[in-house]
Amino acid sequence: MIGRAGTTHLWVLIEHPGPWPASAPDDVLPVALTEKIYAAQGRIRLVVIRRTRNRRVLTPTCVLAWTDGTRQWMREGSVDRYEDLSVLPFESMAAGVEPDFGRSRTEPLFAVCTHGKKDACCAELGRPVVSALDVAGIADVWECSHIGGDRFAANMIAWPAAVYFSRLDGDSATDAVEKYLNGELAVTHLRGRAALSQAAQAAEHAVRRATDIVATDALESITESVDGERTTVDLRLEERDFRVVVRPGPPGQPFRHDCGSGGTVEWSGWTVEHLLEQPH
Repeated sequence: MIGRAGTTHLWVLIEHPGPWPASAPDDVLPVALTEKIYAAQGRIRLVVIRRTRNRRVLTPTCVLAWTDGTRQWMREGSVDRYEDLSVLPFESMAAGVEPDFGRSRTEPLFAVCTHGKKDACCAELGRPVVSALDVAGIADVWECSHIGGDRFAANMIAWPAAVYFSRLDGDSATDAVEKYLNGELAVTHLRGRAALSQAAQAAEHAVRRATDIVATDALESITESVDGERTTVDLRLEERDFRVVVRPGPPGQPFRHDCGSGGTVEWSGWTVEHLLEQPH
């Protein structure tokens, strides 16, 4: 699962109480809004979110979260109608321009995929995670629609860093949230930092595993170059410079969830060919 988070810079999180069809956020939000978001240039992802026990929403909350991996911002506001969000400048936001919408938000936000109509495993494995986090009562936790990687359920994203944690249960999710609130990443369940390419996600993960660097904001800079199948990633974490060369690897070990009706699940991993700390 390492290095398999979908690449996104701008997240548009819109509260909708459900029910959510398999197509959500399509078919639950106004077409004019979704079409404007999908037409905007940039790496944008639209997700619907909801509170576990609140199925009546009068003024939907909207959270906008942007990050390029080293910089980030979040805005939070509410609207009377979903159509009111159509005036937002999605393209400039995707480029990193913070809009004049609602208020600035710094409190971490966590979303767990429970989109059962999209994939049964997301509901069967995601809802117990939400319940455990609700009982813990330590963070702002939402249910969310499909965020990719159903085969790695249960899946959770933590903002503002927009990092994916996968193959969670109640205990490991609580541990990941506690660590994140303390400025650290639970590397064992870290799937990737969504702002980065998948090759760069794999490189960051490899450095963290090799060095035991766990601080969420340790990443200071990152560049990459591609030569055929190989990607060379130069990154700095905690004032230490590293060069990592990765390439697509063999399929990961097949496995089967206890939920759902499908067969075994397979995916391609990454092979780290080279990892070296660079002298200053």
